[in-house]
Amino acid sequence: MTSGLVFLFYASLLSTKDLYSYAMGALALFALWKIPALPALSLEKQEKLIGVCMLLFAGISIGATVWHGSYARSFEVPVKFALGALLILCLCRFPPKPGALWAGLLLGAVSGLAVAYWKMWQVGEFKAFGFTGAIQFGNLSLTMAVLLGVALCWVISNPHPHPHRRLWLVLLAVGMLCGLLGSYYSGTRGGWVAIPLFVLLFLLAYLRRSNAMACVIVLAVLGTAAGVLAYQSPLVKTRVAQVYTDLSEYQANGASSYSSLGARFAIWEAAWDAIDDSPLLGIGEVQFRQTLKEKREAGLIGAVPAGLANTHNTFLEVWMLYGGLALLSLLLMMFSAAWYFLSYIRHADSVLRSYALGGLCLIGGYIIYGQTQIMLIRNNTLLFFLMSLAVLMALMHQRRRAVLLVGNA
Repeated sequence: MTSGLVFLFYASLLSTKDLYSYAMGALALFALWKIPALPALSLEKQEKLIGVCMLLFAGISIGATVWHGSYARSFEVPVKFALGALLILCLCRFPPKPGALWAGLLLGAVSGLAVAYWKMWQVGEFKAFGFTGAIQFGNLSLTMAVLLGVALCWVISNPHPHPHRRLWLVLLAVGMLCGLLGSYYSGTRGGWVAIPLFVLLFLLAYLRRSNAMACVIVLAVLGTAAGVLAYQSPLVKTRVAQVYTDLSEYQANGASSYSSLGARFAIWEAAWDAIDDSPLLGIGEVQFRQTLKEKREAGLIGAVPAGLANTHNTFLEVWMLYGGLALLSLLLMMFSAAWYFLSYIRHADSVLRSYALGGLCLIGGYIIYGQTQIMLIRNNTLLFFLMSLAVLMALMHQRRRAVLLVGNA
């Protein structure tokens, strides 16, 4: 059951409008049904801490939403985090097959790119967005590509080779390429910034004296390919040049800026000012929208930044919607999860190490993506985070117990 739903979630994430939500909903119902079987589960202190922080964030955020009298949609994020904590327990008790994760990511990346091409052909615009926004599509594609890179390492270093190992290597490489192309065609600069971190994490997991030369060669090839792409690709050159244009426009117009980056800077300033009035509990979306309206009427902010649907920053958005206490609990959850994965990143067991690498890439990527997009507020990106965190923790939990049993034997 869990393997099938995990596979369906990833396989449909980028290529359907909402099938992935139904897969997640079915998994949540399964977790609720299996609650009586969960008390028998034995978790590490770090695993418990992650779940407690998720529930703490959910409780504080629900309380803040009620206090502010915010829109009903403001309840969605904390409720999903509470279900995410339950999902971790359920999957640790009934872990999916690793192949379900890798196959789902593979099909999801390939089908996502196919849908993106179809959509680009339909609208006549050379920008990948699929059934979501270009930023979400690009960041999700890149993260899926990175996790497929982890899957390649998992297959290569697995002490028990799969009977169809070569076929898996080819398919995973194709899926990884499709994910990277999806990110490239989306033009999502905020995601590209995370690539150096991903490279460092892969080196942290796999660099040894015995393979140092091979790693140097791979890095040289990747660096050369990235350099050629940056200088030869019109899309990359245009997106990078746009940064300087946006910064110049913001310097000239300030809070009245209308460019992509300029409008973000303007609304970030407005959010900081609003949060300053209530740093612990935040102000809620209703009051923030009223504040933006008043600033716009007073000429203190331009029409473009005032009309943005959100702050385009995960952590400012959480602070504004739910308050500083909720933000602290969210950060504690992310850093405790990062520490949990980091503690296994150099483990002697290669399979355990690959799951730890995937978890660190997920957390690190979302922290960087979150600087320019509300990754933990949007439905598809939030569900992807919660699902991936739960699946990787479950696989680590299962593998850790297997390694301990072998060691004790």
